[in-house]
Amino acid sequence: MVNTKDICAFFYDDLGSGCYACRECGTARKQQVGSGYSNLMSHITTKHPQYEEMYSAATSSGTLQSFGFVSQETNHRFQWLRWFVERNLPISEVDNDVTRSMSKWPPISSKALKACMHTVAKNVGVVIDQELGVSFGLMFDRWSHGSMHYIGLYGVYDVMGARRKRLLSLSPLGEGGQSAEAHVEMIRTVLDVYNKTTAMVAFIVGDNCNTNQKIATLLGVPLVGCASHRFNLAVNRFLAKYEPELASLNNLMIQLRHCNNAAALAKFTDLKPAKRNVTRWSSTYAMVARYIRIRYAIRQVDGVDELVPCAATHKKLVALHAELEKLDTVCTALQHERTTVVDVRLLFDSVVADYPVMGEYLRPNAKNVHSPLFESALVKIGNGDTLSTAEARAVKCFQAASDCEDKGEGGNGGQAAAKKKKKPRCDYAVAILRDGKKQRVSARSSVRYRALAKLVPPTSNTVERLFSSCKLIMTPHRSCMLPANFETIAFLRVNREMWNAASLIEQGE
Repeated sequence: MVNTKDICAFFYDDLGSGCYACRECGTARKQQVGSGYSNLMSHITTKHPQYEEMYSAATSSGTLQSFGFVSQETNHRFQWLRWFVERNLPISEVDNDVTRSMSKWPPISSKALKACMHTVAKNVGVVIDQELGVSFGLMFDRWSHGSMHYIGLYGVYDVMGARRKRLLSLSPLGEGGQSAEAHVEMIRTVLDVYNKTTAMVAFIVGDNCNTNQKIATLLGVPLVGCASHRFNLAVNRFLAKYEPELASLNNLMIQLRHCNNAAALAKFTDLKPAKRNVTRWSSTYAMVARYIRIRYAIRQVDGVDELVPCAATHKKLVALHAELEKLDTVCTALQHERTTVVDVRLLFDSVVADYPVMGEYLRPNAKNVHSPLFESALVKIGNGDTLSTAEARAVKCFQAASDCEDKGEGGNGGQAAAKKKKKPRCDYAVAILRDGKKQRVSARSSVRYRALAKLVPPTSNTVERLFSSCKLIMTPHRSCMLPANFETIAFLRVNREMWNAASLIEQGE
């Protein structure tokens, strides 16, 4: 008798959180952990009555490797590679005598470890090639390290109604400079590795800078501007009228960081003064918040008496802090992985209503928006509204066959996630999303769109997080690492869930 656990593992893909997808027909099923397999088996027995014959035929012709079984030697190499990638260790660490003496695994050379890295990266690339399909989006951003300028490029697509973002490359720009043409050439080169072309790209996600807008124009695809970047510009515009007070406060914080003043301040508080970064408004918020907390201690420092804000200025800074606290909840909501373009439009419309000065960057037709029709169409698709002729033309690449079911539930993913998130300090953003969940009575469009239309990411924060993790790899002691090795390590680290011990086996073995 065949074990039901093995049958379910053969017929279903585990999507996590008790959700499964049938590999034969794509049907989504749920099964609580520890409650058996009755719900999963009921679908198999009803929709696929020949499941026993299918399972027997597949298992009789399969190899041990196809079921994840590998030799002990391969498993040892996998453990070395896993330890090396997840712990951000230098490649030469495996050659260290102390490391070898402390490990229970048989030793491996750095040359063999590099070979394992490239084998796994190649096999993961094959899987990504298959998952990307013939229509997908791209998300990218730039990062400078020393004299090298890297481009982090992600592929965005959907699998069974769930959004997937996979790192495709983290390559340095060539000698052609940082022009839009150089970016386009690099994108073509990367896509060629995955047997794709730029004609398959449905959209790109990135900052609304001039270079990115020209890249989108050269590729002939719409650009979804990073909502976090737009919000950062808008808040800086809002802060412009407070610049005299903020400049004086920043000068105070700088003076408090000097040795004598810092020692005097430390007698009254353990908190340190925080100065701002003019390019990030969140640092301004942190500076104002820190000033309010340590104002009493600051007044005890004799060396900065003349720099302490007067009562009127202090009152103005306290009022500003309350406004920044509200805006910070919007910034946090934009950082959520499940936030959609629908959520972003709800947030931006409400912020513009409360802070009209920020409309210069947050309005749907703002001058820094490259593809307003495309973004407007995505919002209407997420809300189930009818599109205009121009909007329907802008999202023609997402049109599905009339008999296809849209299995994605991405339209309200960010709003649903807001219910589960821990309540923030101020519920300004949560209240906006909650009020926006009211059902709207609108005509159901006869045109059906692919699930990816509801899952287009509104920000490129994923790439920003990649660059933050890269700083753990490219440490000062490893600054001479070859770009190829650096890219492979980052590729394996980001796509960690896509490889296991079986990935060390060459295709065709």
